[in-house]
Amino acid sequence: MGNLTKRFKDDGTVVYYADYTDLHTGRRVQKSLRTGDIKVAKLRLRDLELATTDSAPHASETLDAALKYFVDVVHATSPTATVSCYRQKARHLATAMGATLVSELTAEMVERYIAKRCGNGPDSDKAHRHSVHKELIVLRGALKSAKRRGTFRGNVPDIVPQFASGYTPRETFLTPDQFMLLAQNLIVPRPNAKPATREHERVRLIKRTLYLLLSGLAACRKGELEKLDWTHVDLARNVITVPKSKVRVGGKPYRVVPIHPRLRPWLEKLHQGQGPVVESWGSVGRDLPEACERAGVPRVTLNDLRRTFASWSVQAGVPAKVVANLMGHSSTRMVDLVYGRVGPNDYELAIAKLPGAQLPDDRSHAGYTNEAPKPGTDGTSGTAALVPYSAELFVPSPGIEPGTRGFSVRCSTI
Repeated sequence: MGNLTKRFKDDGTVVYYADYTDLHTGRRVQKSLRTGDIKVAKLRLRDLELATTDSAPHASETLDAALKYFVDVVHATSPTATVSCYRQKARHLATAMGATLVSELTAEMVERYIAKRCGNGPDSDKAHRHSVHKELIVLRGALKSAKRRGTFRGNVPDIVPQFASGYTPRETFLTPDQFMLLAQNLIVPRPNAKPATREHERVRLIKRTLYLLLSGLAACRKGELEKLDWTHVDLARNVITVPKSKVRVGGKPYRVVPIHPRLRPWLEKLHQGQGPVVESWGSVGRDLPEACERAGVPRVTLNDLRRTFASWSVQAGVPAKVVANLMGHSSTRMVDLVYGRVGPNDYELAIAKLPGAQLPDDRSHAGYTNEAPKPGTDGTSGTAALVPYSAELFVPSPGIEPGTRGFSVRCSTI
């Protein structure tokens, strides 16, 4: 009979370790169960012990059972959004192959599944390649879990082929000028409106501008914005404690983001001590593109505003690890691949730093200039070179009245 041991990590979180005997080798085994949930730990300990019995190599289970174990046990402590996504993908797999024993699963069955889901035939489900890619991730995870528990003895890569998702990360982000224009066009003023209506529009514009600022200057996700309470805004320490909407096992449920100098006046003026910082903006997916069209800037989503935050930071020379931490990522991978975009002038500056690139006596050679590039003004691609954050980048109008002035963008050099 195995035992469970509770250990405390450096950050104070709990993780359970299993202590059991491997009946195949007769050796005592100690290993982390990677969970702080006692119920999940007991289930994992039981499966580890069963995997060491003589009957385990000959046992099997249905794919439906393997998928259920993978979602409900292996990912019991994963973020709610992750569990929900995996459960949805598992349903597609279970519908097509759920009654099949994992020991009898073949590569041909999986290939036929892929063809049925996203092929060009008349019987195809016409699913997007990215959806099928995620379904195969769940299938691999379920089979690897089954193999650890002794109900599957095959080689997972031989059964589940590699499958390109076809996903191309978005690249759109805004220049400071475009960000300013977007903030000024978040609502459409009604002509000849009554004073009460104008006041209502003014208040709504202020609230939506704050929503925009927190996305672009504090890198908040939509779910994080709507969890944000005024108790999370510490003006004395000049930080916002952002409650994370995505938390990995063992990770902190929050991150601390310093308050941008041009965000602070808005927070000071609107601070209420407690209660939600912003109102839920259910139609943001529709309203934001419409505001972009009115402003004449590239169409962006809230996630594109997080990319704007990352791109400005990367172009200002902020280390990718710092950007990742501010955005709530555990590594720099997402910053490098998805969020941190560079502009054309960044490449020119990189070449200018190479040995022999600076020619002070012949500044006309190869377009050399000792002046820093100016911000892009085309307002079409959203990928022009940007100025970095500065204390005078965004200035709220007097009385925090975005409809009058919005923000001021000071011309500066990098």
